[in-house]
Amino acid sequence: MRSMNDPRPDFPRRVEEELGRPLETRVDLRQHSNFRIGGPADYFFQATTPAELRTVIAGARESGCRYYVMGGGFNLLFDDAGFRGLIVKNVCRGLDFQPETSRLTVQGGTPLSDLTALCREQGLEGFEFLAGIPGTVGGAVYGNAGAFGRSIGEFLEEARLLDPKGGERGGVRPEYFRFAYRFSGLKETREILLEAVFRLKTGDRIAIGSCQDAYLALRAERHPSWETAYAGSYFKNPVGTDGSRLAAGQLLEQVGAREFTVGGAAVYQGHGNFLYNRGGATAADVRALAAILKARVKERFNLDLEEEVIFLPEGNEDV
Repeated sequence: MRSMNDPRPDFPRRVEEELGRPLETRVDLRQHSNFRIGGPADYFFQATTPAELRTVIAGARESGCRYYVMGGGFNLLFDDAGFRGLIVKNVCRGLDFQPETSRLTVQGGTPLSDLTALCREQGLEGFEFLAGIPGTVGGAVYGNAGAFGRSIGEFLEEARLLDPKGGERGGVRPEYFRFAYRFSGLKETREILLEAVFRLKTGDRIAIGSCQDAYLALRAERHPSWETAYAGSYFKNPVGTDGSRLAAGQLLEQVGAREFTVGGAAVYQGHGNFLYNRGGATAADVRALAAILKARVKERFNLDLEEEVIFLPEGNEDV
């Protein structure tokens, strides 16, 4: 019996015939991760339209090929051995604002930077907190991205999703997502966000721009630049004994996180919750460093840190 890592040999040919361009093979995943870590993927495809996304995923399923759909690669740690199967990068971009209804429709592969730029230009209020957060709208909804006490799920009105079997449905309401801290139901259903509709208020352009700039300045104070090879906050903020969220970075700094390194992986000096590739780091280095930090926090505070960064294993595991 063929495994999900051993697709039918006609899979690449079928994709090329249907979409007019071939799958890439043996693609270095370091090129697609802000960590700049990862081995080769057997197959790689950048989907530029929802139709391409549907077709390549349907082809993978029908051929028995293991696959994973990624966004911008900013919250992802690839395996050193790469990925046995198909990586699909969602680069379906597009924004459509309807002033008469204040509805903003956004395709899943649209960078968050495009979204916040449009909000600044059009004077749309609500998404100021997203300024400076990298990645795509699809990834942000998947993980309910947020900052400064707000999250993207609060603004979602409806969505269009693609399920793992290739079925598509629109008009999906916010309650379906079961949004919580750094969580949406997409993490369990494995559905892909094709399109999101947000309803935003019209505000003062100058005030919105100033607010975005203030958030960008706050990030610049403690965050490394995005030229640094890292993936943002590595751990989620844990829940304390009183039920409140505690800052993982502060806990990590109290256990001396900034002093630790493993191989090419280190903790950023400006913030205890940023692990970065200082040069030549492997996924094994990053995960070993994370394990040390988790153990230290557990020993000192009896709290379990949970990774926010997603580790994508080479093969066998269901993704």
